[in-house]
Parts: sequence; C-alpha cells; structure tokens
Amino acid sequence: MAGGPGDPRYSTKIRAKRIALNYFKRPHPFRRWRLILSVAAPLVAAGWLLVHAGQRDQRIYNSGTVSTAHQMFETDCKVCHGPGPAPGATTLAAAGPTGYWARVTDNACTACHAGPQHHANEAFTPACASCHVEHKGRKFLVEAADQHCTQCHRDLKTKEGTTQFHKSIPTFREHPEFAVDVREPGAKPPAPGDKLLRVRLDDKAKLADNTPIKLNHARHLKANLKGIEDVVKQLGTTGIVKVKDGQQLGCTFCHRPDQRWQYMELVNYKQHCAICHELSTGIGDLVAPHDKPGLVRAFMRGSAGDAFDACQSIPKGDAGKAVRERCEGLGLAAAAPEPAAEDQPRGRRRSGGDETPATPAPEEPRPGRRRTGAMLPMPDGLRGAWLRGDGAELILVQDTPRGGRRRGEAAEEAPPADAPRGRRLRGGEEESAPTPAPGGGGGGGAAWVSQQLGGGEKKLFGTKEDGCEKCHVLNRVAGSTVPEVLTPAIPTRWLPHSRFDHSPHRPVACSECHKAATSSETKDVLMPAVSTCRDCHQPKGGARSGCVECHRYHDKTKERDADGPYKVPQLLSGVGRGRSDRIR
Repeated sequence: MAGGPGDPRYSTKIRAKRIALNYFKRPHPFRRWRLILSVAAPLVAAGWLLVHAGQRDQRIYNSGTVSTAHQMFETDCKVCHGPGPAPGATTLAAAGPTGYWARVTDNACTACHAGPQHHANEAFTPACASCHVEHKGRKFLVEAADQHCTQCHRDLKTKEGTTQFHKSIPTFREHPEFAVDVREPGAKPPAPGDKLLRVRLDDKAKLADNTPIKLNHARHLKANLKGIEDVVKQLGTTGIVKVKDGQQLGCTFCHRPDQRWQYMELVNYKQHCAICHELSTGIGDLVAPHDKPGLVRAFMRGSAGDAFDACQSIPKGDAGKAVRERCEGLGLAAAAPEPAAEDQPRGRRRSGGDETPATPAPEEPRPGRRRTGAMLPMPDGLRGAWLRGDGAELILVQDTPRGGRRRGEAAEEAPPADAPRGRRLRGGEEESAPTPAPGGGGGGGAAWVSQQLGGGEKKLFGTKEDGCEKCHVLNRVAGSTVPEVLTPAIPTRWLPHSRFDHSPHRPVACSECHKAATSSETKDVLMPAVSTCRDCHQPKGGARSGCVECHRYHDKTKERDADGPYKVPQLLSGVGRGRSDRIR
C-alpha cells in the first residue's frame, strides 16, 4: 500500500536531507554581535588599564574602602602590598619589587605598628593580614572574626605541649567560668611583685579576697544609715539613692569610673570615709590625719604640747572665753583671776599730778597655735609646721633651748621642750610658769602631754570600735606602742586577661552584676559570673558576643614607645601626595 512503511519516500535518508546542516555558516545578527563584543570588551578593558597605569592611578585595583587609620595612603597600594621595608628601616620604600598580585607582608605592617606577639609559647604566629582584613570599611580593621581566634583556641597547643589556660573554647557559650586574681592567704604585708593566685569564681573553697582591709557592704547599703543626713547636707545628693523608706548610699558614692569608663578609681578616705568616720583622738576635739601611725603620733604630741602652752596665757574677758572653755575641757588650769587694784599696771605721772591710765598692749597671736590648716612634714629642730587654711602664711614652731645664760655665769641646762614658759621680770629674773590644776596631770607640761598622748594612742591604735583597726589590719611591733598598718593593696583589675568598658553598661543597675547588698564580709568576691554576661551577650537576638569584645590578641605591655621612626614629610611623600594636596 502506498505511503506504507516500505515507501522509499519516507526513508531515514530522505528525511535527513530535509535538514540544512550548514545553517551555522549563514550570517546571523546574534552571532555577529557576540563576536564583536568578545573582541571589543577585552580591548576596551586593556585600554582602560593602560590609561590608568600611565597616570599612575591605582584606585582601579582597590577592592573596597580602607580603614580610617590607613586612609592617608589609600591610593598608593605599594605601601602595603609588597615585601615592605626591611626591619629597622627609616623609610617606607619597599625592600624588593612589587607587583599586581603582591601580598601584604608583616614587614609592611610592623613598619608602623609594633605588633607584639600574643604569647611567647604559642605554637605558630599568624600573619597580620590574616586577622586584620583591609578593604572592609572605615571601622572594621580590628573587628577580627571569631574564627581567627578559634583556629587555635578550639584545640589549644603550645610549644611546651601544656597550657595553663582552658584548652578548648569554640564559642562564648562554651566559655569557662571567669577566674580572678587573689592574694595568697596570710598576714604577710602585700608588696609589689607578690605572687597572685588565679581562682575560678565557681571554686568556692579557694575563692576569697585576702586583701588586708575590712568592709561590710551590706551595712553601708542600708536605708537611712546613721549620719546620712550630714552626708547629704555637706556633700549633696551625688551618689545618694532615694528608696521607699528614705535614702541610702548608692554604689557610685564610693565607686567612680575613671575618665575612660573602663576601671574604677580607688576609694579615698578623705573623699568617701572621713565625713562619717573621723579619727577622733580623745584630746579635746582634735582629729588626727589619715596617715602612717608614726606621723599620727607625732601630730598628737605636737598638738598636745601646743594646747598646753596656749592654756598658760589665756586672754582676759570675752576675748579668751573660747580658749578658756577649751582649756577647761582639757582639764588644764583656768585663766588667772583678775588682778587687784594694787596690781594694776601704773600709767605715766603728768606734771599736774594726774596719772594717765596705762593702755595694755594688744594680745599678739602666738605662732603655731592655729588649727585651721594642715600639718606639714617637720624638719629637724622644728616642733611643728602649720599652713593656714587660705595658704597665705606658713608658720613654723622651732624647738629652741629655753634656758638662758647670765653674764659671767655658765650656761644653764635647757628645760624640756614641753615645759611651760614663765614670764620675764624687769630685773632679768624669770617668774615661774603657772602650774596646771590637779586635773591637768600634775607633773607639768611633759606629764600632761604624755598622759594625753597615751590616751590618744589607746583610742586610735588599741580599740577596734573607733580606731585604725576598725578598717585596717595592724601588725603589732614588739617594744613599740605604734603598730604598722598593712597596705590594703586593693586590686584595680580582677580579670587581667580581659578588658571591660562600663560606659555601654550604664543602663544596667550595679546590683545586677555585683551582689554587694547581701555581702557582709570583706572576703566576698563580688565579680559577676560568666552566666550573668550570657544573659545579654548571645549569638542571636542579643548583644555581640565575639572574642574581641573582651579580649585583645597583642601584648600591650610590649608596644613600641611613642617616638616613631618616621618624619611627617617621609610619610606624606611615601604615599605620593604633593604639597598642594597637603595644603588642601
């Protein structure tokens, strides 16, 4: 049957001949433009590169914006890309040839940056550019990714094979508990260079603040603390917190951040403690300075001697009322009674027989008796040195012999320095000094001063209620009434391997991290645990939790000094800038 399978008109060969096998040889617009663009694009790109190369413009090779610190040579690639200057060179010229594919070497970085090592026992030291990746923007040069840290700290190895630090920290969630530096327990006075113990915050058996100082945080944070009204009246409301039952001391009353908001300034007695805890000596209303016990004892002795001398010649009438009251409070003799009429000083006889009344000389203030200033260090031969409160006058009190020598007689032995002076009579003889009342000690000035000094020493050095031992740890010295005060040496940094900035944490209450309101013992370490930080610092939906938030790689104690190797013209000429560019 025609048209069937056997019909030669429908064979495979006949059907194949219907297809034009040379169709690709026929001209077509698509194929034509593809050829033109394939040839023209490389030629245009090559021409563009040659034009910029002729203009010595390297910006076309820049893969992104450089950091702010490197912005001054942003258009001069060879400053970083190439072998870099030789170590110790004083010019930025490269030590070898450069090329389009030249890598950034450590020499190029250390020409300006010291780049101290991380640890001396690290197994290998990565290249600078492996962590500090440029061309990522103006402010991201130091924002190293965690992978640069965990490439070692995921399985930490050292040259010695062992490490004192945690061996594996892949993420912040696996970060171990914080470890703080504490002093070894014992009464040994702390000194620079003492060995510190690293103790984890979860090691409650070993965790203790062994600083030789005493403080009860819970007592100081109670509402309506005794004397807080005087604090507000004299110092204002800075650091005072209003609570439901009244007001109380806040943490910032004593703990103030430094200017950089990284660490806390040291607590100062005069600024934070003295308003409530005066060092009363028991010698009248005398308050001792907060100083070494030896200087405090010298201050009390000098002040008691001056008080005794002042009470031997009290002005009469209302002018001496205040002095008389102080002397009576000290148990010294009151002022002498008013002289009788026959003892009154005589005036000058006039020719008419009348006698003009004598005008008494005004009372001259005795040097060294004012207590309105501060006590200064006393050189040899001086009993005391006082500076007036307005700083206008320096008054010295000198220990000179009080004995005298008459003509033709041998020199008499000088009386003790604390012996009261008498009054010089017209005939050259000296009237004996007034004798204090029985309540004043009975044995003269030296005995009274010794009695007062003993009471002051007992009050300051012998009691725990109001004396030095209320806050300090004392070291009793055999054969001496004056103890040694152990240096508190309060730590300024509890976590030396990290850094912390209080400034971004200002919205958070101090009590969220430091549980001081429930701490009644000085040995309590009030640093927050790592779990407290994880509440906010989370990989998803929280604050940043990268390694560089708290840690630094380079050892900053080995940074180069401030005197760099280059001059300003060298830096500017090294980056291809002309003088006109610098002026603009």
